[in-house]
Amino acid sequence: MSPKNNIPLFNLTQIIVGIVAFSQGVQHLADLSIQYLYKDDFHVSPSRMGVYIGLSQLPWIIKPVWGIICDSFPILGSRRKAYIVFCGFLSFIGWQLMAYTGVDNAYVAVALLIMISSSVCICNVVGEALMVEQCANDHAANNVSVFFGFKAAGGLISAYFSGMLLMYLTKRQIFLINSIFPLTMALLSLKLKETEQTQQSQNIKEVLSTFWTFFSNPKIYQPVLLILAFMMVPSSSSIMFYFYTEVLHFTPKFMGYLKFISCLGTLLAILLYRNFLKDIAFQKIFITTTISFFFCYLSTIPLVTRMNVQWGIDDRFFCLGDSVILQFIGELNLLPILVYACKICPKNIEATMYAMLMATMNFGTFAGGQLGNFILYEMGINQQDYSKLYIFIALSSIFFILPLPWIHLINDKAIPIEKEQEPTQIQDVEEQQKLIAEEE
Repeated sequence: MSPKNNIPLFNLTQIIVGIVAFSQGVQHLADLSIQYLYKDDFHVSPSRMGVYIGLSQLPWIIKPVWGIICDSFPILGSRRKAYIVFCGFLSFIGWQLMAYTGVDNAYVAVALLIMISSSVCICNVVGEALMVEQCANDHAANNVSVFFGFKAAGGLISAYFSGMLLMYLTKRQIFLINSIFPLTMALLSLKLKETEQTQQSQNIKEVLSTFWTFFSNPKIYQPVLLILAFMMVPSSSSIMFYFYTEVLHFTPKFMGYLKFISCLGTLLAILLYRNFLKDIAFQKIFITTTISFFFCYLSTIPLVTRMNVQWGIDDRFFCLGDSVILQFIGELNLLPILVYACKICPKNIEATMYAMLMATMNFGTFAGGQLGNFILYEMGINQQDYSKLYIFIALSSIFFILPLPWIHLINDKAIPIEKEQEPTQIQDVEEQQKLIAEEE
């Protein structure tokens, strides 16, 4: 068996990756509490809540900064584990403060959630970097599936209990419970030792030089820009939360069920992709899932226009079916992109490059969310008037398919060739720099 294929089932690195991914997923236990905190306690509008939630996602847009820091500045000789431990404790403190001070003031809550989000994001950067370090091209799909599978499993558990706990506990108590998970992650990570490979740090100039040389290739940055375009879809999540709770009168418990069924759809999609679809060409699976998601997304229109009632379909049944299908197809649409991003990362700057690619997607999602908030505001769609919501959904759906004519820019078959060529180009640049320095 070749060394490339002789990969152990479990090792210390994979344990760290699994802990990080699972902890990130399970911390979504507080998501519903945060949404209800904004709506019921702070009495903000759907568009403003979207802005607040968007601000808490800002750390995910600057993921390359965290990647550069992790790749270039080790803590006590560690550029992976130490960051997980430190940020795990920081996230624990953030949730504690959220329970005691964040529930009383909207601006304090936003600031604390930004701090927590930063901590979780850095842990995520480190976990993804460890994942990428193990990813030979033929194992990228497996490792990505395992990482996001652990994350989905954590999300599945948090979704099941999030609404149920909100029926019996206060938001303060839920935030305190949520603080346990990052603390556990930090304590468990203390007992693990990094391999020699994960301890090797890079000079920041070398990291930036390698990154720029690699990213400046049109075969790299053009697909990244296309992925950005696919992610910039106006979001309807904030207004739909108000619609579910104010118009359909869904309880927190049922909202938790909706999140649970969505996470179940995510997990099913990961299992299907890992076992049956990972070897299918990127363009084929992506085009199919994008068009499918376009039509499934339009299925929300009968709900907001109340046509499902005329058809005799109960709101809860309709939403449960719609949620699992949308999440299932949406995850199948996203996984090829995640695998593609994993494959194109060059050696030694895995955290920086993968963080940049993920930040591109996060920025697209953030921009889509803020664009959605702007459109909602301009159309006058709020908790008092949902009459034009179906128009907003129809308009948003068009954004899913607009970039499809340029899908040919993403060619995953050319990745091995590019990765073999780029290190040679980078070495040539470094040799030239050394010669110039010697002449001076």
